[in-house]
Amino acid sequence: MEIGTLEYNHEDFTKERAGDEKLAIRFFKKARQNSEESAKHGRPIFTEEDYIQIMVPGDRTSTIVRPVGPQDLGRFHAQYEHWKKTNQEEQLLGTPLDAWGIMSLGQIEEYRYFGIRTIDQMAELRDDVCQKIMGATALKQKAIAFIALAKNEAPMRKVQEELDKRDLQISALQVAVDDQAKIIKQLQKAKAA
Repeated sequence: MEIGTLEYNHEDFTKERAGDEKLAIRFFKKARQNSEESAKHGRPIFTEEDYIQIMVPGDRTSTIVRPVGPQDLGRFHAQYEHWKKTNQEEQLLGTPLDAWGIMSLGQIEEYRYFGIRTIDQMAELRDDVCQKIMGATALKQKAIAFIALAKNEAPMRKVQEELDKRDLQISALQVAVDDQAKIIKQLQKAKAA
């Protein structure tokens, strides 16, 4: 190994890590001054670049904002691809707070300020964060109950979807049988005449 050369495993920086699913990740576009083009044109020239914001929900002091690098594309690949496909500002993995129906718009915005955008993130809030935000402990408990109830109801919803699909098929078959019965009657009338 030469002096000044550092060897490292590239995958250590690009693979998803334990706890990444609890982070609030947001990709967005930001204008950044291009110094080469600015010097060439003699005025500030900006280009739009992809940026990432990484935040621990509820902790505004641990926010990272930087241009998207190869390590981010590997580590947060699913969120990045979702953002690119939908061109949305926020990547939500989970149920958004505004779909919950128990929080006011003011509460939703307050929690969004702290990087809490989903019920899933609310359920995972640390206790020290809950103590800093008024009413957070009660909302965390409701979020935990909501997620548990949704998990328990998931198999029943799947069965209901299958029953609805079957009912649609039966309806289509009944229409086909009725059509065939009409055709048979018409053929019998034509044969009798």
